Amino acid sequence: MMTKDHRILVATLSISIALAALFVDTASAEERIQPWEKKGRILAPGFAGNRSAHVLSAPCVIKLKSGRLRMYFWAVGQGGHSLFAAEASRNDPIQWKLINEKPLLVADTSNNIRSQGPSFPWVVPREDAPWLLYYCAWGTWAPPGELPNRTSLAISEDQGLTWKVTKEPLLPLGPPGSFDAGITGSVCVLRLASSDYRMWYTAGERYELIEGSKRGIVHLGYATSKDGVEWQRHPKPLLSPRLGKVEPFEAVVSKPSVLKLDGTYHMWFSVYKMKGKGYRLEYASSKDGVNWQRAFDKELMPLTPDGFDSVNQSYPNVIEVEDELWMFYVGNNFGSTGIGWATMKKSALK
Repeated sequence: MMTKDHRILVATLSISIALAALFVDTASAEERIQPWEKKGRILAPGFAGNRSAHVLSAPCVIKLKSGRLRMYFWAVGQGGHSLFAAEASRNDPIQWKLINEKPLLVADTSNNIRSQGPSFPWVVPREDAPWLLYYCAWGTWAPPGELPNRTSLAISEDQGLTWKVTKEPLLPLGPPGSFDAGITGSVCVLRLASSDYRMWYTAGERYELIEGSKRGIVHLGYATSKDGVEWQRHPKPLLSPRLGKVEPFEAVVSKPSVLKLDGTYHMWFSVYKMKGKGYRLEYASSKDGVNWQRAFDKELMPLTPDGFDSVNQSYPNVIEVEDELWMFYVGNNFGSTGIGWATMKKSALK
């Protein structure tokens, strides 16, 4: 049985622990570069049936003229990789409904570019021309143990309900030794004017044996276009991993999401570090979309203990919704736990 002195000691220790946790939380908040407020998971694997049983990932959300939101996403399950789309009201972006129970794009086993299926959708709606869907194809052309990814293109004549593949692959690989000699993958494309398209894309250079694992070295590349179809690539990567200059080893920067607000380009992207760290989100800014200032090691959002993003956060997609920014992002293990949603005021962006 506890004595009075014991009860006082326990109470004192409890208060001390609570105060310590408060200070830790406060310090953590001060280290964060942006005040994102996490709203929780909104879609889980299985949402699109057996075809999404294993992975539900890589959201791309667009605002429709009706005011509704449409999310294109990558699913992995029965039949391999595929793309789906769902819609929700801006007033209730937790309740999503598939626009079609069948996938919008699936594997094509007649070639080795998309023989395993598509992933990482990015949609550019257009009123004066067909909509554009950029995606990352998974094939069987790469050597064993290496990613068989190629950036590709499909178009839609019915405002994104059905799609026809037009260029697969879209971007040629760079020459041997270049930053995009190995793969081209996920992209972000902005149409800034009628004949002004900008692309930021995931680019794989080479593979290295790092800490016993074969790991790709992946950069972010840049390209421009007058029509969204024919692209001119920038000769050098815009952002590159820091490799062994930091601990743990940083191998990948990938999957950019870019907004241009008040003359400044803002980029959210994924960074992969070794030793079990996996993917986390980071941020960079630029005045011209080419020269970027990366906020090194600044946390965007804390992980959620026992949550869908308890270990990893990746593949962000950030959109404007009135006076807020909304981020749709992926949780643990590349989407094996689904997609989450977070918000912040645009006025707090820095």
